[in-house]
Amino acid sequence: MSAGDREAEAQNKKGEESASPDLDSRAAAAIKQYWCAGLRAVELCLAIIAIGLMVGALYAPQVVQSDHRHIALIYSAYSSFIIITGVLLLARLFGETVGWRTSIAFSVLGVIMFTAAAAVIFYDWHRSYYANLRPNKQAYDLLIASGVFAVIDAAVFLFHAFFTFKKEAEY
Repeated sequence: MSAGDREAEAQNKKGEESASPDLDSRAAAAIKQYWCAGLRAVELCLAIIAIGLMVGALYAPQVVQSDHRHIALIYSAYSSFIIITGVLLLARLFGETVGWRTSIAFSVLGVIMFTAAAAVIFYDWHRSYYANLRPNKQAYDLLIASGVFAVIDAAVFLFHAFFTFKKEAEY
């Protein structure tokens, strides 16, 4: 191998090394720019999964004994935040920004609503599971899974509110 070949090879390696930090900086810039929309998309997906599990659980109303006010709270929490996060994501797609205080308010309200929904779900599960002599395991599994997704979504909303407050980032 001649000295020219070694020099060309060293230049190629140097070019590859400089391309890697450029790629890393572009990825970091994309994460920095779209982290809020990404969290909103996760919140939306979790709310859709939670409401789907709840619908499946309530197909057996004779098994899951829940108060109508509890069902109303659960469905209003899930459906309202499906609408809210969907609208916020669509607004972001069209180039609109929401102020950071408004974004925090929606996130804090999401924490409260999803925590309340999860608490009601766990209460109803405990009350009706032990009241039935022959509980329908599948319906109760769907109910408890919906509560778990509500807790996870509340945690994501809390994470979102914390980082939005910390960065005072426009959505």
